[in-house]
Amino acid sequence: MRSLANLTTALSVLLTLLVSAPTPRQAQLEKPILPKTLPDLVLKVEHQSGTCPKTVGIWTAFHSYEGGAEHTVIADTIAFAGDAQLTSSGEKLVEYRAPLKTAYASCIGWARDENNGQDLYRFLFREGYVYFRVELPPDTLANPSIFSNVSFLDAHPYVRWAIAD
Repeated sequence: MRSLANLTTALSVLLTLLVSAPTPRQAQLEKPILPKTLPDLVLKVEHQSGTCPKTVGIWTAFHSYEGGAEHTVIADTIAFAGDAQLTSSGEKLVEYRAPLKTAYASCIGWARDENNGQDLYRFLFREGYVYFRVELPPDTLANPSIFSNVSFLDAHPYVRWAIAD
């Protein structure tokens, strides 16, 4: 009986997330405007070899609604890399790749956001490219998550994702 109650709760949470989260068409229409401020999340680049940027920034926005929240992240890669392209997009992982500018082409290093013990946002510098990854936390009965938009905003990698409470 308890497993039936857990299943019912999980289905209710997932349904709330799916109903509350914007559809891809809605999200596309509601694309944010690139902020004119500096990124609000700045990660230190851990340098292994070559010439690397000292930091990399991410603009973040958070919008809560009944039953969950929506996160928007925009990677600020233009200062040290060319145009990004989407290299991988799955249920829980999105990855972009951009060629490093000549001054940073030798960089081997990484940067990551380890906020709240999670490792959601990561940058990897290697072989003349920067890779930007967004990896959603594993779903739990209480917190399923989903990507609602994976795109570009003025040549910056852009991801919007939602999670249920």
